[in-house]
Amino acid sequence: MLVEIDAPTVTAYLDRVTPWLRTTRTLQSAYRKMLEDTADEVGEPHIRAWLHEIADAARRHEAAVEDLYGAFGQESKKRPGTAGSDTPVVPTVLATARELIGEVQGLGAGARGRTWRHMRVLLLSNLDAISGFAVAEQLGLTLARPAVIDITFPIVAEKSRHQLLIRECYLEMAAKAILYRSDV
Repeated sequence: MLVEIDAPTVTAYLDRVTPWLRTTRTLQSAYRKMLEDTADEVGEPHIRAWLHEIADAARRHEAAVEDLYGAFGQESKKRPGTAGSDTPVVPTVLATARELIGEVQGLGAGARGRTWRHMRVLLLSNLDAISGFAVAEQLGLTLARPAVIDITFPIVAEKSRHQLLIRECYLEMAAKAILYRSDV
């Protein structure tokens, strides 16, 4: 179908992708930051090790956003090591806001384990980041950009597996946080 669309229209569509890529980077960066912070808080060695492994992948996924810009033929405003239009401040603020919301919601639910409350928010944060990459994938399909799918499909699959593991860790910690009102 894109064959029948004129060049200025295709260019306009591709330009509209850039704000979404910034959003995807922000969502992934906030998730990665929250994941790293939470992993360091966990006292259970096996859960801490799993979260650190997931954090390694989260850093790779965050770096892959740069590849998405190229796959869409767009230039990123952020250069590694420099401050661009997306600074690390936005993901940090987003992660901190989510952590605070998680604290309030968790306390209201009777959970006294701070780390467990952070795990709950981490689940939601990863869902946002998965959605960011999944929408980028759909935009790539719509605009006939197979390189986008090559980048996003494995990331969405890996992040979905991570979501299941984070959920299992969260559930494993639930009784201790709610019934015994202790942290893990």
